[in-house]
Amino acid sequence: MTSRAGILPYTKSKNAQFGLISVFGEKSQNWLDLHEGRLGWNLPSHGESYNHCGSFVKKGCLNPYEHPDIAYVKVIKHSCMRAECPICFEGWAGKEAEKIVHRLQQYYGRGQPIHVTASVPHGLYNEGMISLRKKSYKIMKKVGFIGGVCISHPFREACQICGFEKDWNTKTCVNCGASQFRWYFSPHFHFLGYGWLRGIKKNYEETGWVVKNLGVRKTLHGTAMYQLSHAGVHKKYHTVTWFGRLSYNNFKCKKLVRKEDVCPLCNNSLGYLIWIGEGLCPVPDEKGEYEVSSEGWTEVYRNLMEGGYYYDGLVETRNIYSE
Repeated sequence: MTSRAGILPYTKSKNAQFGLISVFGEKSQNWLDLHEGRLGWNLPSHGESYNHCGSFVKKGCLNPYEHPDIAYVKVIKHSCMRAECPICFEGWAGKEAEKIVHRLQQYYGRGQPIHVTASVPHGLYNEGMISLRKKSYKIMKKVGFIGGVCISHPFREACQICGFEKDWNTKTCVNCGASQFRWYFSPHFHFLGYGWLRGIKKNYEETGWVVKNLGVRKTLHGTAMYQLSHAGVHKKYHTVTWFGRLSYNNFKCKKLVRKEDVCPLCNNSLGYLIWIGEGLCPVPDEKGEYEVSSEGWTEVYRNLMEGGYYYDGLVETRNIYSE
């Protein structure tokens, strides 16, 4: 499965922008500087954050029966889990990577998942990403990839000095060694899934699609999260899709059950806490777990009023976020 036989080697060229100016004009090479994206697609973290993104939140337990004098407090950072958020996009990538790994590992009997890329022929650059993604499915099935996850990538990085590609190990240009790069439109797709690839060279000669077998990865979660960190994000379309034998229509897997936050002292579920005692809060705004006196702490609950929280049945609202 990990054999690379028949894979077309990547040909280096000083024209590393692949004629993009002639196809799309000057903006195709400096879109990131303009914060425009292309055709509605952009990179993660290029949107707007919410007011409380990245703020510290205190969760904990005030069980009056199991530990009446001790408050267990866990300080976390609030995350909106949106791909476009410049503060929380890593949380989105981590959550999506977790779901990818879970689904791939539920599919048994086909060896280990492999990582494969499919790059779009330059003559198809004028087509939309959704149309290209559907075509990439057909190409992958043609070369023996039976199914898995597809992560859409509308863009690549190129050296600002000479236009060559980036070495992801050294983070420098493979040609001149520079470390200055910029993004340009170059649609391609990353796949994690199952199959035994064959006929890759013949497929290239017939279709122009460049398929590369990157083999079995050391860590599925790390690979998925890294690919998501610079994948294409669109308000209308999914970044992550499943196809072939692992599509939602063809494969049903167990639901991913995430571990619930519980109190280590009594195993109760955690709630949001605020400090209403005198003086400064005894717990710092730093991620961590603390056991402090329960005096001065109260649990808060979400109110129907926007941004409001109430405690002990009082009308007064308080904010759970630390500014």
